[in-house]
Order: sequence, then structure tokens, then C-alpha cells
Amino acid sequence: MASGGQQFPPQTLERQPGKEHAMEPVPRATSEEYKPANKLQFLSLSLSLSLSLSHPKAALVTGGDSGIGRAVSYCFALEGATVAFTYVKSQEDKDANDTLQMLRQNKRSNAKDPIAIPADLGYEENCRKVVEEVMNTYGCIDILVNNAAEQHVRPLITEITEQQLERVFRTNIFSYFFVSK
Repeated sequence: MASGGQQFPPQTLERQPGKEHAMEPVPRATSEEYKPANKLQFLSLSLSLSLSLSHPKAALVTGGDSGIGRAVSYCFALEGATVAFTYVKSQEDKDANDTLQMLRQNKRSNAKDPIAIPADLGYEENCRKVVEEVMNTYGCIDILVNNAAEQHVRPLITEITEQQLERVFRTNIFSYFFVSK
């Protein structure tokens, strides 16, 4: 059930990854009720008195092109953060472009332009390249949201293939370790 008691039909997509733009109705990543509270500016002051309040925090959100990742990226932008997010190239380009446009429209004046980074995060080298790109572009990563995930729904456990299980662990477990590392 959506907010306000509105009912939505079940959302199903037969292939990985999920494509938000293909869902009917399209999921909402924003809320008109959300009011920015300058939470990240307070974070700057409480972490170190030597940091300027105008210094925008740099956030990296894996899987930020859709779903929870898109909503988190959006809220960080409203709170004044500079946002970078990852997505799966060619499979999630439309969602990534939509999210990038949303972030550009809602970024604060002191924040740097958002970036979308295509990457398969199931491999350490790709995670390292993502972190390096964010560091080279923004100079730091203050906030990391490990959000990238996938699942393969099957009616029986015996129908899950070894390749699917490995893929889930690469995306949902290994990437969180590699990006944090």
C-alpha cells in the first residue's frame, strides 16, 4: 500500500535488473512532505569544527539509479550533499539518466554536479575504479550507502542455479565489502 492509503498493483519484471521506468505505475522516489533539515551541515559541525558549514558532503550511493537508492540520492541532494551513484551500464541507462536529471534539478547551489558511474560492482577492480572516480571528482567520500542489490525469485530453492547464487553474492555481499575497502 502506498502513502495516503492508495493501492498499487503488484510490480513484476521478469529480468534483471529492475527498470523503474518500465513499471506501471512508476514508483515514487520523492515526497512533497519531506522538508530538508540541514542535517548534513550539522554533521559537518559536529564532526570537526575546522570544516566549513558551506562544504558540501560527498555521498556515494551504489545502485542509486532506482528504488531506495534513487530516493536516498534525492534526499541527500535536498540536504545539500554532492551525490555520485552507480548503476548497471546499458541495462539501467534510462533510470540513471532520469535520476541524474532529478539530482541536478534539486542540488543545492554549493554542491558539485552529481555524477552517475556505470559499474558491475561484483568485482573488486570495478569497485576500486568507482571509488577512485568519486575521489578524483569530489576529493573525498564522506558518506557511503551500499545499496546495490539483486535477487532471483524462484518458487523452489532447487531452481536457483549456481551462477545466480554467485551473482547475488557478488552484488549483495562482495560489492559492499569491496567498495567499503
